[in-house]
Amino acid sequence: MATRIFIVGTDTGVGKTAVTAALLRTANARGLKVVPFKPAQSGSDRPSDAERLLSAAGLPQGELTAACPLRYEQPLAPGLAEDPSLFLGARPKPLLAGGTENALARVAAALAAWEARHCPTLTLVEGAGGLHVPMPGGTWQPAWIAALAPWTIVVGRAGLGTINHCSSTIAGLRALGRPPLGFVLSQTTAEADPSTADNAAVIATASELPHLGTLPHGPEPALAPALLDALLACLPR
Repeated sequence: MATRIFIVGTDTGVGKTAVTAALLRTANARGLKVVPFKPAQSGSDRPSDAERLLSAAGLPQGELTAACPLRYEQPLAPGLAEDPSLFLGARPKPLLAGGTENALARVAAALAAWEARHCPTLTLVEGAGGLHVPMPGGTWQPAWIAALAPWTIVVGRAGLGTINHCSSTIAGLRALGRPPLGFVLSQTTAEADPSTADNAAVIATASELPHLGTLPHGPEPALAPALLDALLACLPR
């Protein structure tokens, strides 16, 4: 049975896909069987996040439906792209109630079938946006994290504000019972601000979590061996 890690961002556009793609590309170059899975994505960008992940893993684009079961064209949180009325007025239903039995159960079955076909040793499940994101069926992303993967890592921007964003996300995952194995920072702008010199060390000290690495700005790196090594070292034996 594959080990599953849920990649949780501190926000949208913080580099989750770039980090996940770097890990996949490095694992693929080493001959390790690591596959991506994107439960839900929204927006019309091409290539999409799921398409980028398939390419990084050396998998054909024809696998898109299996690797990303729920896709929406509107650039909104997946739950709002599906049906915003579920989040307006009446309080959305909690974990494993109502629409969750349809959307989340269907995606969980799709993930199991995906792994059964590819037999990976590790599956990287990339979330949508940040932690508290509206998801299909009137649910919220914490329910999906709890249901789909036992392990998490956090990805945040390398610049100003990331101490608060990473700390809040780490606290939320701990409260959910999915404490992160570590965190990764991503340099999302060409010029680094002065905070980048100490942000990682401050987060690591405050959270008592390892800083797995910082992805530099620019085109996705061909390989990120130190990042993959750091992640694998954190996995329970």
